[in-house]
Amino acid sequence: MTQFSFLRVFCTFFIITSFVVVAAIPLLHNQLYHALFKLNLDKNREQAERLATLVSIELERGEDSAKVLSDVQNMLENTLQSSEHFACIIEHENKVIAHPKPSNINKDTTGWTMNNGVEVKTFTQSAGEGVPFGGIQTRNDGSQDINYQIPISTKPWAVSVHTKLDIVDQQATKILLQIGLIVLPSLLFITVISALLVTRQKFKKSVSI
Repeated sequence: MTQFSFLRVFCTFFIITSFVVVAAIPLLHNQLYHALFKLNLDKNREQAERLATLVSIELERGEDSAKVLSDVQNMLENTLQSSEHFACIIEHENKVIAHPKPSNINKDTTGWTMNNGVEVKTFTQSAGEGVPFGGIQTRNDGSQDINYQIPISTKPWAVSVHTKLDIVDQQATKILLQIGLIVLPSLLFITVISALLVTRQKFKKSVSI
């Protein structure tokens, strides 16, 4: 009888806990996604600011723009970057002039759009305005990046730092799984203990009667 009572209480607690977990997962994933998106955007902004400052200092010293661009190109090619995260320089709003993958130089960015959650601009518009701008960039083929652009005041150039948007979902899912590995066994343990305590309490009451 006690064993049957324990199983019944345990199953009830387990079902309630399962419903709570299932309801909480999407909410937690959404919170993680937004936090990680902001973190990646901030990192891109910081990287863009550093590179823009470096290029601006060299130009202000009177260095030839072709040499500065060549130095930046060498640096981009020799810095650990990937298709998932990279920096580049665009000129006159829509022409890539420095890129870690040389085959992407002279690529035309016309038609790409930028959305920072408040306003949507074309990629060329956001670069041509000469003010920092960041958000989700959408290419013509539908692929999306987290992008931040910093203009270089002495030249019609802008530093653009990209991170694949898909990475944010991967990061959020990975963290959620890590949390689950800790939380789920703990919840199961708590459920077992709670069921035992409730069953024991019921048994004591029935015996006293």
